[in-house]
Amino acid sequence: MRKYLFAALALLLGLNAGASPMKARVIQPLFAMDEVGLDKSYEWTLKELRKCDASLDIVVLPEFSEVPGKTSYPGFLETVHKYGPDLLEECAQTARRCSTLVFCGAIDTSWDVPRNAIFVYGRDGSLLGKYYKEHLTAGEWKKYGLDNEYTREWTQPYILDIEGVRYMFLICYDFYFYEAYANIARWKPDVIIGASHQRSDPHHVLDIIDMFCAYNTGAYLVRASVSMGKKSKIGGCSCVVAPTGKILGNLYSKVKTLDVTFDPHEKYLKPAGYGNPPAMHSEYIEIGRRPWYYRPGGSAIVAPLSEAPANRVVFRPSGSENILAQLGAAVATGAQELEIPLCVREGSIVAADGTPFADILAKLSCHAIMKLDLQGGWTEADRKALDELVFIYDAVGYVY
Repeated sequence: MRKYLFAALALLLGLNAGASPMKARVIQPLFAMDEVGLDKSYEWTLKELRKCDASLDIVVLPEFSEVPGKTSYPGFLETVHKYGPDLLEECAQTARRCSTLVFCGAIDTSWDVPRNAIFVYGRDGSLLGKYYKEHLTAGEWKKYGLDNEYTREWTQPYILDIEGVRYMFLICYDFYFYEAYANIARWKPDVIIGASHQRSDPHHVLDIIDMFCAYNTGAYLVRASVSMGKKSKIGGCSCVVAPTGKILGNLYSKVKTLDVTFDPHEKYLKPAGYGNPPAMHSEYIEIGRRPWYYRPGGSAIVAPLSEAPANRVVFRPSGSENILAQLGAAVATGAQELEIPLCVREGSIVAADGTPFADILAKLSCHAIMKLDLQGGWTEADRKALDELVFIYDAVGYVY
């Protein structure tokens, strides 16, 4: 009986009989406020890489590791070209010398337009892959000129299976898009590597975000960021967090490295209720998911009006029959903008064939830009009702 009780407890807690612990190190440099400090912080990062040894299984560095300080354009890209190649070579050498995996947040200049990336080096120093940041801040592509075009296209989550451990990735701003976590969880990652340059949120907020990420994805989070000063209450928070949400280690604002050992295959299973067996949090949530309650999402969603191309493929329905079918077929065959004649009949907003505009939004919201041709007389109340429909179906930014 005791054997069966232990087995049940192990299942509930996600214990794994074939434990294979790994030792992770996260490196947190100081974010410098001037060029002199930036050079010193960069040299500190190199020294910490050279201190790594064969006891480590993974080493994680922050986003923009070659630019650990304040710069302005074009100073940012100048610093990238000044330090980037040497830093990446040091990462490769560290991986080879220590027989460890090294994950480094840095700018990939091999593209015509540079990209924000995490470089992944194998134990032999070879480059195993690159993850490209999916959510760029406006400053990254407007101020620093980083590539943002690739983020407008659908892609599946980037995952690397290395030695039987499934790694996935987030870079800084990516952490704030919680709607991505449910999709990440479907791929059952073991470890999420986080590279950040976060410099504004207070520590308790970053703790919430990191715990929420690990718990919702069912993975260990290993995150490296930058310190805003040893006494700072914002930024930093390089850490390791378990799938339970438990923080296994956190540097907060220390300029230091953090070592944490954990078993990446040790999962957290929770009671699923109503006689169901224990399950991962994501599996438990999936049972009751109702996507039609949530915001539009998925590969069919297009960029909003503010980011849409100026020269768009436009479709306008012909005649006054089967409007919804015409619009749906147009979207399916590549129309980027729909011109939709609308009028008010008996207090309802409808298309020419009487199709309620609400039905059109329910099927096609955010699947194309919508140009509304308001025909006939419209009262202020009618316009307000139209605005409410656009808001309800989350099409603000897609309609004009």
